[in-house]
Amino acid sequence: MRVLFPSAVLALLLASPGIASAQSASKCPVLPVSSGLAWQEIQSDALLFCRAVRSDGSDAFALTFTRKPTFDPDRRNIADVSTFDGQSLQWYRSTLAGNPDLKVREALVQLNDGTSLQMVVRSGDDAGLQRAFNEISTLKISAVATR
Repeated sequence: MRVLFPSAVLALLLASPGIASAQSASKCPVLPVSSGLAWQEIQSDALLFCRAVRSDGSDAFALTFTRKPTFDPDRRNIADVSTFDGQSLQWYRSTLAGNPDLKVREALVQLNDGTSLQMVVRSGDDAGLQRAFNEISTLKISAVATR
């Protein structure tokens, strides 16, 4: 299932100054070569948006690095636990308006430099969620240039 990330976020980013061009070196985390994933990256003065896309064009997951997160985790919605950059990571259940059957998970991590990292995974089934969690667990945040 191909699910696009919110067009409002992309519209906001595209209207912002400082968008990275397609030729710029990626500031997103390094993806394992064997993953078959590629980044679609958008950068503004306020954030770095990294969308991981599979070779068939479907979305795998998205990462947003920002100083002011838009996600406020609610412990009542804890759904899954995985790892990220060697640490335990709590995933929170979320929904996507207009698609109640889609499984949506969000996580928020505070980085040492004060940057917030919001992660979003969307899938039609639990196997797709686990696949994305496994892919995310291989990422190393130290390789990301947040500013």
